[in-house]
Amino acid sequence: AGGGSSSVRVQRSQKCRAMAVLKVASALAVPPSKLDQDKLLKFSQQLEAAGLDLSRWGVRGAKSVEHLFWEAYQQRGCFITGLDAGSGFPLKRITRMVKIKLTAEIFGVVHVLFSRMQFMHDGQTVERRQVPLRRLLWQEGAESKLAGGLVSSVYDEECPFTEDWRVGCQKALLERLGLSEKWQGEHLEEATDAYQFLTEDDIVSDGYPGLNTLYCIHEVTFRVVNPEHRAVQCIGLPQGQEFATTEGEFNFNGQLDAEGLPIGTQLNIWTWASSDADRRMRSLRSERISRLSTGSSLPPATVAKVQTIKRVPLPASAATAMASIQTRLDKLDPKDQPSPALQAAMRGLHTDWAVVKKIASSIADPGYTLKMFNTDLQAFPELNLYLLQDAGVDAGTTSGNTIGDEYQRTVGAFFAIYWLMRLEVDGRKGFTYGVGARDWVPLGGMPKDEESGEEEDGVARDRFYADDIWTQFTQLFIAAGLLKEERRWFGGKVMVVNQKRLVSLLALTAVHDIMKMGLLWPQVQQKDAPYLGYSAGDTISDHDHALSYLMEHYPELLPSFSGLEPEDKRAVYFTQCNLGFNFGWFVQAEAPPGATLSAFRDTLIRDHKAELGRQDVALYFVHWLTDLAGAEPSPLGGCEKFVLRFPLKVLRSFLQAFDLARTLTDNSETEVFENYLHVRWTEHQPNLGPPPTGDSAIARMRLLCQAQENAREILRAFDDLSDEDREVLSVEMARTGTLCQSYSAGLVPPDVRNSPAGPAFLVYYGPAFLQSNLGYLGSEQALHRLGVLSEVYRRARELWPANIAKAGQNVSVRIDMIKSLTLNDMLEAMSKGDVWLMMKHNDREAFVERCSKRKLNKLIAAGQTIQILDLTTVKGAG
Repeated sequence: AGGGSSSVRVQRSQKCRAMAVLKVASALAVPPSKLDQDKLLKFSQQLEAAGLDLSRWGVRGAKSVEHLFWEAYQQRGCFITGLDAGSGFPLKRITRMVKIKLTAEIFGVVHVLFSRMQFMHDGQTVERRQVPLRRLLWQEGAESKLAGGLVSSVYDEECPFTEDWRVGCQKALLERLGLSEKWQGEHLEEATDAYQFLTEDDIVSDGYPGLNTLYCIHEVTFRVVNPEHRAVQCIGLPQGQEFATTEGEFNFNGQLDAEGLPIGTQLNIWTWASSDADRRMRSLRSERISRLSTGSSLPPATVAKVQTIKRVPLPASAATAMASIQTRLDKLDPKDQPSPALQAAMRGLHTDWAVVKKIASSIADPGYTLKMFNTDLQAFPELNLYLLQDAGVDAGTTSGNTIGDEYQRTVGAFFAIYWLMRLEVDGRKGFTYGVGARDWVPLGGMPKDEESGEEEDGVARDRFYADDIWTQFTQLFIAAGLLKEERRWFGGKVMVVNQKRLVSLLALTAVHDIMKMGLLWPQVQQKDAPYLGYSAGDTISDHDHALSYLMEHYPELLPSFSGLEPEDKRAVYFTQCNLGFNFGWFVQAEAPPGATLSAFRDTLIRDHKAELGRQDVALYFVHWLTDLAGAEPSPLGGCEKFVLRFPLKVLRSFLQAFDLARTLTDNSETEVFENYLHVRWTEHQPNLGPPPTGDSAIARMRLLCQAQENAREILRAFDDLSDEDREVLSVEMARTGTLCQSYSAGLVPPDVRNSPAGPAFLVYYGPAFLQSNLGYLGSEQALHRLGVLSEVYRRARELWPANIAKAGQNVSVRIDMIKSLTLNDMLEAMSKGDVWLMMKHNDREAFVERCSKRKLNKLIAAGQTIQILDLTTVKGAG
């Protein structure tokens, strides 16, 4: 991509490297100690004799005397007149340069590339927006020609004393961004009509306080021809991601060496920015929010499509840590087990608990902005680990790598916590609409343009904002102990933050996904083996198991975890356990309570010896919620995973499941499951009346959860089933798959309650079968599908006869092959000579499959245990 030049080098180690720090050769970089000290002293005296106050140089972003000396005499990037007191000419620095405006269309909006932050060789950090630029080098012998002072040609567009500005453009793109001449020719085109030449005379330099300067500037604009091309990923396209470059042998640790870093070396953080997108985006705020709040209708879309870059920029402290981590990784010791890379990356780093506690105490404060919060997140040193990647991953560029999606997702999870903890302030707006790209102030609405395709997103955000789901969010946070509702003496209620509890959630969020970076995976040590099925020497690649291993055996490698108090560490560790809890099974009532909840309850009660309570379970759900809310790598766009990608009805069901599942510490699996079924029936819209009773009650309530939008048709069809089919569903769907547990009397057949038997069946993809991907499910199709489902249960029971000794067992029956088929589709296959059969694969699993008669004979001959589905008896068939 940007390679092809020997002047560009990527820092690598054999096993790993830090991302986004690519080294570009710097012209004539020289350590300060290597400068001619006698000439430097004379130079300083000349500047002071000319009236300059050198005490202002080298501090507060200003450059040093050494830097000017290097610039003038080593780099030859400027010419200085009037140094000799007797020359009769004023002291003036003459600089000719090229400034490059590099543009690209991102999300339909033209953006410009800037360096927003520069880390200098002397340890100073300068925050400013600066386009790629380069000083044109003065030719040998220019001093003698200009000894008598300035000549008019110095001001000319084509100056005979410096290198050609066109050559300077090519070198600027190479030396600042690592883009080879070949790359430039293939992917950039010059906007010739935008070129201009400017002179700015007698300007007091910001870089060298008090020094009068003449600037002669060639401003050149280039456009990226195809922002979608693979080769331009090296400059953060097509999504406008940030990237970093270093010029020369830049190393933050080198600033502490005796010689210091060479002058001419620096690190740049590059970002794409649009000057007008944010302003247009904000034009909708006040009116749209006021209309939503009052419930009035929204105006038709009148604003043109605007999309902005929604990724967070890299904080200065993170960039510094990133470069330091890279240096340590280059020197990692393979003997530092269980994870040499983690040992090297975290060596000497500590969590700033004072800042973390400040976050917890300030998070609901109206004056505590998202920008402040984002800056304070750097108190967690583990965040820098999200900027690492394997050396085996092709950087694809010679111009640095973009900041990774995992970092953005983790920040997104933090932002979800921030918004949900301050719903009474600006959390609803920020969660729903995101923030302005420049000021990070929550937006009050989204532009809508039917032609652009943004109409749908805007409507979805408005709908989410106006929904009452915010109450459920708050109740979950209260249940987790993160918020507490307190009454005030003057009346009314106020939400108070549990700061200690919030610190635990923040620490958990900081470390949760670090083990997704493969280079950090730990190796099980002999003294710890076996561990969750891993033997000594095995590398743990499951990121949850890897993190659990470190938390249990090497917590010192995770300072944000090890610094928590014991009870908080226990709650955080719990979230990493293999809970065996499938949310989908529970929310859709797909599985019996034993298959859904028993492993989860065992983890709570047995493995943790009842040390965990309801608040800890709720904290687990809060973490699950905020982690998913930040799943889109676009933190500045709000929590788009929920707002744009998740149906509200499904999200509400999940929140209901959270509320009930956390009662597992006090109730049995079946009691929790039964309570959930009652809630789903009672809250169904349109209203279905009181929850059912009788032998078929549990079956009806489970069918409602499974069918979702088709619930009314499925429930009507249930009454039209044959007595035999209705009884099969009533009996089989009432089995719990647990020992010594049953549903309440009057909700299941008496025999099922009084003589529990098993195994119970989990019909895998049963909900998908009832929901149908064919749209609205008519009454005939509903009857057909329930008939097929009853036959599936009937055949499964033939394979696994009911046995009291197996009451606590569960078997999965997979119907993947028929989940999208109608009864007529299945009958058509039978008309061609095939059969539908259920084949027992092992003691806990069976599959429904289509089978030819030839294959059927082979299965019988091989002694395979099978049952043939009789679909001709399904009511309404044919």
